[in-house]
Amino acid sequence: MKIGIDIRALQTGHKFRGIGEVAKQVTNRILERASADGHKVLFYEYDHDKDPKDLLIIPKDLTFQVIKQGPMPEADATRTRRDKIYHNLSYLYGSPVKGSGESDVFLQYDYAFGVPKNTKTILVKHDLIPYVFWDKFFESAWVPFKNKALRTTLRTLFANYKYKRILARSLRDAGLIVSVSESTKRDLQKLLSVPEKKVQVVHLGVDTKPSRTDTTAAPGRLPSKPYLLFVGAGDERRRVDDLVSAYNNLKAEGHDIQLVLVGENFKRPESIPNKVTRDAVLKSSYKNDILTLGYVDDALKQRLFHESLAFVYPTRYEGFGIPVLEAFLLETPVITYKNSSLTEVGGDHALYVKDWQGIKTAAERLLSEPLTSRKKRIEAAKRYAEAFTWDKTSESIYTILSE
Repeated sequence: MKIGIDIRALQTGHKFRGIGEVAKQVTNRILERASADGHKVLFYEYDHDKDPKDLLIIPKDLTFQVIKQGPMPEADATRTRRDKIYHNLSYLYGSPVKGSGESDVFLQYDYAFGVPKNTKTILVKHDLIPYVFWDKFFESAWVPFKNKALRTTLRTLFANYKYKRILARSLRDAGLIVSVSESTKRDLQKLLSVPEKKVQVVHLGVDTKPSRTDTTAAPGRLPSKPYLLFVGAGDERRRVDDLVSAYNNLKAEGHDIQLVLVGENFKRPESIPNKVTRDAVLKSSYKNDILTLGYVDDALKQRLFHESLAFVYPTRYEGFGIPVLEAFLLETPVITYKNSSLTEVGGDHALYVKDWQGIKTAAERLLSEPLTSRKKRIEAAKRYAEAFTWDKTSESIYTILSE
């Protein structure tokens, strides 16, 4: 059997995000199985100097072939108008993946790269964020139209159409859609009318043996008091402003704690892209105890998880929610909002709330919890999280590919 795997997610910004992590973890394990079973693997990748296979562990005896998909998206600036038109038409109406017919079965991690219909394709779908937050992700063409900006109007209309068209086509042409959660499966059925029989849920995994090695950080940047922790992006889905409000009230009532914000969007308070969150941090009476660490390496992130009072994840929507499981494995209680896939992933072990008052109450509960109770809570959550493994995820997807 010839297994086609689109690894372009490892060549774009996705390689630092959830899709890239899934692509890396699952592909590595599929390569092991394919090698053991004597299958050939076809890698579909952009024509670029940086080889995405450098991020993978390729067995020495694996038979594989590389099929190039043209230049990276940022190379659009060097393309002629004719090339751009051809590229868009191929994605919208033609064959979106060159050479896909050479594979017996095809694995696509990101619908945006296209789903071929000339071979059996398994599409992994993580979430439907643009459809859940329609007004935030789809630009309105009314404003430029009202201002008589015809080119901007047409560009906006085309961008919205292109997203919807490619997603609809990918979902239609996929032989089977692997949803990472029951929540995403429900969204696919409710928002896009995808037949239930076409969707199979396969939960994602999380590393079960993280290593907590000491990491040197810039002096004064690490917390010096007990602290609440947030790790993630600073977009509007993550209500970090709610967390700041809860923190302010905890401080006002005499709790001598800090708040630590980790993620690329949190390099410093002034650079937080979300205005609501930025203002919340800058206007806090306790901003000197709000630490914005920005991106940190895995070792430091694991240490911050392990030593925190709680990981607070005030998110309005998740396709899965790996950070919740990471916190459990690193022996950290979790406070999160009750929506989407979070109850599915957090089980009976997370503390579910709905607003900043709930965050404050849950944090007070943890602050006053006896050590024996905290230990039991942590141990139970860790055992629960250990059941979510990448081996299970990969085995399920490999079985689907082999059917």
